[in-house]
Amino acid sequence: MQLSPKLILWHLKQEFHLQAAETFTSEPCLKYAVHHKPEQPFSGGLIYISTEPAEDFLRNPLHSMMILTRFPDQDIPAQIPNICIIPEADPVVLMEAAEKVFQTYEEWSQALFESRLMNGSIQALLDLTAPVIPNPMMVIGMDFTIIASRDLSFGQLPNSVLGSTDETADLILALKQDPQYEEAFHRVGYFYYSGNNVALPSLCVNIRRFDRTLYRLLYTEGEAPLDDTFGFILEYLARVISHALSTNIVDSHDVRHQLHQIFHTILTDSSADYVEVSRRLTDYGWLSSHYYLCIFLKTELLDYKNLTHRSIISYIENIVPASCALEHKGNIVIYINLDLCQLSESEIEQKLASFIRDSFLNAGYSRRMLGHFNFHRQYVQASLSFQVGSRKFPHRWIHRFNDIALPYLLEQTTKKLPAYMICHEKLLSLKYESENSQSPLYQTLRCYLENHQNATKTAQELFIHRSTLLYRLDRISQHLKSDLSDPDELLYLMLSFRLIDMEEQK
Repeated sequence: MQLSPKLILWHLKQEFHLQAAETFTSEPCLKYAVHHKPEQPFSGGLIYISTEPAEDFLRNPLHSMMILTRFPDQDIPAQIPNICIIPEADPVVLMEAAEKVFQTYEEWSQALFESRLMNGSIQALLDLTAPVIPNPMMVIGMDFTIIASRDLSFGQLPNSVLGSTDETADLILALKQDPQYEEAFHRVGYFYYSGNNVALPSLCVNIRRFDRTLYRLLYTEGEAPLDDTFGFILEYLARVISHALSTNIVDSHDVRHQLHQIFHTILTDSSADYVEVSRRLTDYGWLSSHYYLCIFLKTELLDYKNLTHRSIISYIENIVPASCALEHKGNIVIYINLDLCQLSESEIEQKLASFIRDSFLNAGYSRRMLGHFNFHRQYVQASLSFQVGSRKFPHRWIHRFNDIALPYLLEQTTKKLPAYMICHEKLLSLKYESENSQSPLYQTLRCYLENHQNATKTAQELFIHRSTLLYRLDRISQHLKSDLSDPDELLYLMLSFRLIDMEEQK
């Protein structure tokens, strides 16, 4: 295995006190070390151990390296790379040290090869790398699923997903908002990620398929530097891991749980057999006698770009007992068994509220419903809560169906006909007449109905005498040709007021 001058220099620094040129190349070009003799011509790809620099080497040092055992009579030009001085060192000892470095990497490369022949795990590949790169290492899916890690502990992570606990949720939020992290998706070859207030600096290699980054190999701070010294070694390991991933020796970490399959069927299969669905849910312990809640989470573009859906799902299932969360049409749908959850609806909302706000999400809540046969309707109700609620109350993060039920009803009423063609005809003419003559009759009727036909309260609210109100009501009754006693007509009038308001707002 060919190594770079910079990597050889790093290993020599662990054993010797040395002086080195300012620059060392990081390209892997060296094959072995030799003792240099004065008459020996130079060729690329070798480490030359010598007592003094040679002119030929100084003219072409890029693909070779020179180790000197004494100070030269004249200073080596600073622009000449790949030269180091180890004063008074035994050339034999230097040769053995260099051969030991090459042997270490050859043995490591052979161990990786043998592990692949035996279909060893990716965790085994990281463990085999410890003698070469002792730093903490990780292979992570870009959905924050930890494939394998060494010397990196995040506690007990459900499904091995970062962001699934309060301890790691801040990490995902910080990465999602970090433009450097987003930019790193498109990097090819090894690169340095500087980290942020939560994430550690690391040296990384993206593992790509079909021009898309799906996994990332990285190591964090430790003995090995986070520069280009070990960059090509990390790339080499990444190629081996990529081969392991392509042979599917690692679980894909897709959601395979029985509950997720059931609810995926409910959301995607319009011809699903609900009797069979009910039986499967009952087998799992989610009974038809239980009450259920559905929550619709609208995710942002940042979640799509940074593939954070998986971590959001794991976090919710971790903090809300008896919940099942899954991705659907780019958003997240959560079903909660309220009987098994042991939390009230308000406690569930309190647990999720800060996470929804901090993660720049928006939520729609369905009503609680009994049994197995309303799950898809609950999803529709929750998504409508978000759709209508975000229009009516754009400043809110969370929308409940009870808050938007009437606006939704009015919107559905005017889907095919405008409000002025649906509302009470005589009320509409009363409105036009009141506007033209600046009459108070339209607003008087509204106030009277909103006060449940209480004349005294209505007069007080309008700051008029009760007899004045009765006079106005008599004129209103004549115009409507109604005594305002029919419950259906009263309901129609109240809805008409709302329809007219909605039309004016448009």
